[in-house]
Amino acid sequence: MNHKILGAAAVGLVLAASGCQRTSYQNNAAYVPPPLAAQPVGQVQSGSLPPPGASSGTYGNGTYDNTTGAAPSVDPNTQFPSAPSAPTEVAAAGDMDNITPPPGAMPVSASALVGSWKVNNGGGTCDMFLTLTNLGDGQRGGTRGCSGPLTSMKSWGINGDQVILKDANGYVIGRLYMTAANAVGGLSSTGQQLTLSR
Repeated sequence: MNHKILGAAAVGLVLAASGCQRTSYQNNAAYVPPPLAAQPVGQVQSGSLPPPGASSGTYGNGTYDNTTGAAPSVDPNTQFPSAPSAPTEVAAAGDMDNITPPPGAMPVSASALVGSWKVNNGGGTCDMFLTLTNLGDGQRGGTRGCSGPLTSMKSWGINGDQVILKDANGYVIGRLYMTAANAVGGLSSTGQQLTLSR
């Protein structure tokens, strides 16, 4: 009887010890995998590139024609293309700096704005969430179910008594003022009326 128990214990001990054994998968730091075998490649062509702004010409054994699309504008002093312009909505939003506060606008604080808001944006409704988590030069925020510029809202901040909504690139997409204890209103970058309420 004792031999059976000792035998079973010995087998159990061997199995337990083998389960703890580390399996080697070439975890050696000095191990370097063998190089990959070279693969055949297609024919390589060589030739000079066309001059900047050329609308047609030859390249290698073929020809190209760029008369259907406009060539990028190039500054002759730097030979680099001009910088891209800001999105149209943001360029049109330059006038947003001059939004005057509505009658009865109240002082605003970040702690009064934190939480969930129902947004009415031009007839449609959606949800906005404002937090005190830092993000860039503002706080993290977001929307759900919104349309227009509010779909890209990523942060918010306060400038004086004005609540500023921004996208991921830091462009202003809305400017709002607190009009009551649980109401904030203003305009989006596209001129659309925005009303936040709880």
